Amino acid sequence: MTCQDNEILLNNTLIQMSCSFLQYVSESWPWVRLEATSIEEQVRVLAARQRQDVGEIVSLLTAREYHIDFGSFPTEYTDQQFLGLNVLIGRLRHSQKLICDRISLGVTSLESAGDSEASETLRLVGQHEADVLKALGEIEQELQPAAAKM
Repeated sequence: MTCQDNEILLNNTLIQMSCSFLQYVSESWPWVRLEATSIEEQVRVLAARQRQDVGEIVSLLTAREYHIDFGSFPTEYTDQQFLGLNVLIGRLRHSQKLICDRISLGVTSLESAGDSEASETLRLVGQHEADVLKALGEIEQELQPAAAKM
């Protein structure tokens, strides 16, 4: 892989994260029952953590003077408005799993290309994103009793 390929890989990972379903949901205000408002705030905190990870990749790409493309949300997300968080949580976890998988593959590719700076940055981001995935699983467990009351 060339240096340019490494930056493209990093930028594609950045796009998947910055345009993730988690980011979309955090901007669209999903419906939650009154007793689940703390869960909504937890989702917003997870989205903020993900934006910090995007910032780490942005910093690396900026230092390498790479033109950054932030992408845009997929159009299929627009069908997901006005839904309750209990309906969206499974989709959030799936989207986050795809991000974690992409990061894992990216780390492997960057290591084999000998780009230790990028692989280390992506490895750290991957650890954070795995924590987000775990937290989404915990939120899903919290939402199950609330969903049963609906």
